[in-house]
Amino acid sequence: MADAGVTGVAVKLGELAAAEATALLRVDTEIRSLRRKLAYLQALVRGADRARRGRANELLLLWLRETREVAFEVEDAVDEFHLRVEAFHLSAKGRRGWWHGAAFNLVQGLATQIVVRHGLSHQIVKINERIDELNQNKETYAIESFPSETWNSSSIETDPEWYEDGYVEDSRESEFATLKDQIIDREKIVCHRAVISILGECGIGKKTLARKLYNDPDIMRNFEVHAWVCLPPHIRFTDYVESMYKQVSSEVPEAPEEVDKASLEPGNGETTSKERKLRQLMQNRRYLVVLDGLVEISDWNSLLDVLPDENNGSRILLTTRLSVKEINHMDPRIAPLELGCLETIHGQQLFCRRVFGAKKPPEIYKCKAYYDKVHNISTGLPLAIIVLAGVLRSKVIPTEWNDVLEQLETNGQPKPVGSIWSLAFDDLPHHLKSCFLYFASMSENIIVYPDRLVRLWIAEGFVVPKKGKTLEEVGFDYLKDLVSRGLVQVMDKDAGGRIKLVAIHNLLHAFLESEARDSGFLEIHHQANVLNPNAVRRLAVHNYVDSFVNIPNEFPKLRSLLCDFAEDQRSSSVYESLRPQTVWGSFAEMCLRACGSSDRAGLKTIHGLHFLQGSRFLRVIDLNGLKIQKLPDEIGRIIHLRYLGIRNSNLEELPSSISKLDNLQTLDVRRTNVTRVVDEFWEIEALRHVLAEKILLPDCRVSLNNLMTLDGAEPSNPWHDQICPLNYMLCLRSLSLSGISDTHTKALSAALRKMEFLVNLNLSGEVLPSTMFTDSSMRRLQVLILHGKLEDLDASKSDRYVMPNLTMLHLHKSELSQPFVDKLAVLPCIAEMELSYCSYSGATLVFPGRGFQSLRKLKLINLCALEELVVEPGAMPMLSVLAMHGCSSLKVLDGLNDLEHLQELALYNMDVLADTIKLDDKKLCDKIKCLTTPTKVDRGVVAGYWVRNLGRPAMTSPAAPELPCGDLERSGSVGRKATDDIEVHYSSGGAWTRLAQV
Repeated sequence: MADAGVTGVAVKLGELAAAEATALLRVDTEIRSLRRKLAYLQALVRGADRARRGRANELLLLWLRETREVAFEVEDAVDEFHLRVEAFHLSAKGRRGWWHGAAFNLVQGLATQIVVRHGLSHQIVKINERIDELNQNKETYAIESFPSETWNSSSIETDPEWYEDGYVEDSRESEFATLKDQIIDREKIVCHRAVISILGECGIGKKTLARKLYNDPDIMRNFEVHAWVCLPPHIRFTDYVESMYKQVSSEVPEAPEEVDKASLEPGNGETTSKERKLRQLMQNRRYLVVLDGLVEISDWNSLLDVLPDENNGSRILLTTRLSVKEINHMDPRIAPLELGCLETIHGQQLFCRRVFGAKKPPEIYKCKAYYDKVHNISTGLPLAIIVLAGVLRSKVIPTEWNDVLEQLETNGQPKPVGSIWSLAFDDLPHHLKSCFLYFASMSENIIVYPDRLVRLWIAEGFVVPKKGKTLEEVGFDYLKDLVSRGLVQVMDKDAGGRIKLVAIHNLLHAFLESEARDSGFLEIHHQANVLNPNAVRRLAVHNYVDSFVNIPNEFPKLRSLLCDFAEDQRSSSVYESLRPQTVWGSFAEMCLRACGSSDRAGLKTIHGLHFLQGSRFLRVIDLNGLKIQKLPDEIGRIIHLRYLGIRNSNLEELPSSISKLDNLQTLDVRRTNVTRVVDEFWEIEALRHVLAEKILLPDCRVSLNNLMTLDGAEPSNPWHDQICPLNYMLCLRSLSLSGISDTHTKALSAALRKMEFLVNLNLSGEVLPSTMFTDSSMRRLQVLILHGKLEDLDASKSDRYVMPNLTMLHLHKSELSQPFVDKLAVLPCIAEMELSYCSYSGATLVFPGRGFQSLRKLKLINLCALEELVVEPGAMPMLSVLAMHGCSSLKVLDGLNDLEHLQELALYNMDVLADTIKLDDKKLCDKIKCLTTPTKVDRGVVAGYWVRNLGRPAMTSPAAPELPCGDLERSGSVGRKATDDIEVHYSSGGAWTRLAQV
């Protein structure tokens, strides 16, 4: 991975060579010379990197290590140069406007030029000498490092259908049918709490098969309660219980009196209380619980004790790498299913789907029996087949295919399967290697938001600008490329079919962790101390179990710090009033006490972040769960900083020095108590993304043409035609604004007319403008969420709405009429729609014929006046899920049987209507999932991955307190949407599923 290190430095040198300051300081010639040398060195390093993973000799390893050190020296020199130049500009900006200040700036500027030029030139000379020495040593010691051969690595257009690998359909159809019959048990032969086990090695497809079962509509309708609990190592048992409790409580009603303060107190009583409450919620209910990734029998025994057995047909679906002998005692009456590697015919189906898609394989593929070689190399392991298919997809058949397959064989015999991961990594273009390697900074089994991931890539400098595209669009192209190669899994897509959640397989994550560590790209610590803080350049700290993580006072070379601590739900403002007044009551406090960073005793024990003083080169700070109340003023001196994310903490304020961060691109303070930043912050022209719970938006007058995301903003003053901060943010792609009143609507409407790039819009307030439905500027809008009454709906003279790309529409308390619905019906792309809390005022709601042609998910909540729902012939032909909650007056459903694709009718708190359907309509009755919970109409998690609440936005609907289903709102159904936290969405097989927060 020295290759990626040299690549990153070469990019920085290119930026430096083009900088105006470089020409002024007369060092541009030396920089270009150094850049040329690094380019030649990079070609050699790529081949040496490939040899390193084989049986490389010690001389080659030493040469690679020294090459990497030289690259790091270049990076240090470049960053030091920028630091000095930007520090001068910063100090000069503070003295603007005074004639003596201008004279002082002139004198100091000449002195700075001399000093910086001399320092940079001296460093470049030394680095050139080191490179010459490296080349000389290579010749002296006959170190073999041949330039790597380049294949055709151009990316193929990613077909959305290829996101689904077809693994179950192609390869595990019989196993799926067997397990489905065991889970549903239509003959009611097995009434006890059956444990159904799926066994097999890593990469065999256990999780994919279990996820397909979990999301199957027939299985989902068969159980009242569903929960998916991932069991990764290094996680506390209390976290398992917490995960299961959150999911179960989202589907089962819980009386308010059952929630007592004792359940929120830390200590031994907390676990006991939560386990007891979980058992109470699951009693007398038929449940399906998936326990994914069991590695310790002790975990099993503890979890089994929490799940009641009442002979009602409940099921536990278990996936594990343990052997049959080890788990046979769990349920001797049900034989475990052990998955083996794929047979040749099934493996070939999967391979062809991944390589050729829906196209027919070429004749040469059949003639040369290529899959026989692929099967021999991959041993039929599904993950290996998918990754190898990702390499071959972009290669020319037969010449390059032969070269690839030969590299995976030795004397005609296949190399270990792990060599496929190395080959796939080596095959990546330079710019993708660092991006893919960045997944190692995230915990195993974690779902990742693409938006956040791309923002981090941009801040790191991995994304190369491309003409005609924003950096974010280029970054998403990078991600799609990794998906098309089979290296990244798509866990969920939005209503428009775009990637929404991603993850990587545990085997690939382990490979990346090893590669990142060996190459010096990243240090990852779970429980160990940081041994050499003076050398680490990127640091990821994941600690979910222990209470000790050593954080030194400074990291002089550190560029990125990413921390993920055990989440303490009681540290958020929601629980603040119920928090016990103890000194070391939470895990985070214990962790920080062990770090020696506890500045104050008692409830306000926090981390001081003192190490920031000695970390001048930081570009990325991303801290989750770290107990912080205030950032130090020294943060303003880290002028390289591009990404500042502090989530799930007690952070209350940001220092005024944050306005000095002229390079800051992203500020993410969701799930904190920050409500205001200094006004000068809004003059940082580099800003691209600002995300918060509720942050006041002042009357800024500086054009922020780079700002693309503004989430959680609230007007601080009334707006007028000429005084509206949004007029200076016209390039926004995503806007979430709350606290809107009639003093803002006119100016807001005028500003929206100018925002031609807007894709996501979320507005909340007493009254909202309705002009966005008719403004041509909203042609790019894809997601629209409105909380509040729409102003002057009937005043519009337009007979149609102009939103050709709108895919998701949520309306709350909008007081719509039938003519409004008729206009919405002609919008071509709406796939997901929610009407809730007096959004519709009529007694009869008609979906007109030929209307809503793309609608797949429809949700109606608390439409108290609605008595009749009519679906005219030809309306909503693609509807698959209809969920209704609390529509107590609804008595008539007309036309639902004509919906051919309707898979599920979910009714909540509507027992009378459900009973009527059961008596009168057997066909429709088979599609009913009838629940009576007054809480959340969702399934809790995205199946298959450990879920952590990293960055869930708080709900800000102004009407929340007066509604009877407040829990439903807090779960996200009536909440504000962040650009990477769409709180309401659908799983592939069921009703509304709550988004996993990571």
